[in-house]
Amino acid sequence: MWRPRSKWTVCALLLVTAFSFRFYIARFFPNDNPQDGRDYAQMARNLLEHHVFTLAAEPPYEPTLIRLPGYPIFLAGIYSVFGHGNNPAARITQALIDTASCSLVALLAFYWEPDAKRKRVAAIIALTLAAVCPFTTIYVATILTEVPAIFFVLALCLLTTFAFEASSFKRSLWWWSATGLLAGIAVFFRPDSGLFAAAVGLTLVVTLFRPRENTEASWMKMLRRRLPGVFAQGAVLSIAFLLALAPWTIRNWRVFHKFQPLAPTHAATLGDIDARGYQAWLRTWVDDQRYILPAIWSLGDQHITLDNLPDKAFDSPEEKVRVGHLLNLYNHPPREKSESEETAPATNQDEPANQSDREHRQPSEQAGSSDESDSEEHPNVEMTQEIDDGFAQIARERTARAPLRCYLWVPFKRAVNLWFDTHSEYYPFEGELFPWSDLDDSIHQQYWLPLFAGLVWIYTLLGVAGGWCLWRSRDVATRRWLLLIALLIIPRIAFFSTIENPEARYMVEIFPFLAVLGGIALARLRHVRTS
Repeated sequence: MWRPRSKWTVCALLLVTAFSFRFYIARFFPNDNPQDGRDYAQMARNLLEHHVFTLAAEPPYEPTLIRLPGYPIFLAGIYSVFGHGNNPAARITQALIDTASCSLVALLAFYWEPDAKRKRVAAIIALTLAAVCPFTTIYVATILTEVPAIFFVLALCLLTTFAFEASSFKRSLWWWSATGLLAGIAVFFRPDSGLFAAAVGLTLVVTLFRPRENTEASWMKMLRRRLPGVFAQGAVLSIAFLLALAPWTIRNWRVFHKFQPLAPTHAATLGDIDARGYQAWLRTWVDDQRYILPAIWSLGDQHITLDNLPDKAFDSPEEKVRVGHLLNLYNHPPREKSESEETAPATNQDEPANQSDREHRQPSEQAGSSDESDSEEHPNVEMTQEIDDGFAQIARERTARAPLRCYLWVPFKRAVNLWFDTHSEYYPFEGELFPWSDLDDSIHQQYWLPLFAGLVWIYTLLGVAGGWCLWRSRDVATRRWLLLIALLIIPRIAFFSTIENPEARYMVEIFPFLAVLGGIALARLRHVRTS
């Protein structure tokens, strides 16, 4: 066995390695392309320069609620020290935070490993898996919320562990209050962090039914004895969580006269069309993130064409014509007449004045396909309520024709694609592994993408093995950690499989927990080999 001092040396070297890897990524692979990142940076600058939480880049600086304040405040704190818009400083800060997340992974493996003899080995192995994980590391180079989201969920689980293992009921209440506050702060960075808070709360509730004896009488007696304590702990957790959300909720009520504790669905601003019908139509067929850019993020900014949509988006040629007509209305909205046009001689009302008008008045199957106007840098596009209602009707018809496809098969494919993606986004070689013939040899995708796909499988299998080890321990307290991890992972995958933009980056928060489970599994393998 290693001496304790040598193990601390190994941990220190691993943390140095973790930070060096992240510093390298932050230094040589910076990425300012994500629109969300530019929005966060603009909000941070507005907070510092105009003292308004707004997305506006020029006056009037109207307040907004379409983004939660956590990450912009985080950036504003960095900008206030290192200079407004200093994203390199933000990336280095995120490298430090992500290194701290690696240490939290090691601590969770240490506390969740039931065998005292394996705790340190499990922690070191889990730290190694977290330190070299490329899927989480790349996000230190982006101005996105993934790095703090990972840190907060790991810290949330560590506080939950302390709360469950508190030496007294009074001490546990303090830990549960800290857990609730941290969960609320995490939601300020990412609204979907509420799923993690729910996982903690459900785990607490399930402990109420944890059996100790086999007889029914003793079980009922135990249930009555535990109920007040679990109720008090759950109440403290919930109240602390709500208190953390209270300032933002009050601000939105005062400014917008609207009860909005989180960001609006799909980041819609008040008074804007939310395009719910169009989104419902997308949910009937979008099952891979390759369609997100041409069909979702282009909405309101760029033309959306039939050329970029797959055949599975239509159930029949007639439906394709209807979609093409709606896209044509979106791509070519009616222009308001200028003064000169109003005084100009009227043209023949029976004949379109130009080719674009002819296409608008006579939609066909090719309506909505690419044309010369697609090359415009800022095309004039508009999603109206009439267009959105048309997509909503098509979505209802597709759902009625094939309910299993819309409610089961397409979400299942989204879940598979979300998880078994290469998770290479924001690397220079990012892309889809299949079809193989489309891989770009100039950026070595034929090497990197299979490697990343293989790493996804390795972390997944290690996670499954670690979960099996916890289950086989037959210790109720140990199985509680397995329940917590399952509630952190499964509902998250299920939730994001129901939305129309299945971005694989929403799954990166899961990899640290696979590292925890992998450390536990490999520690037991090492024990078997040495015994």
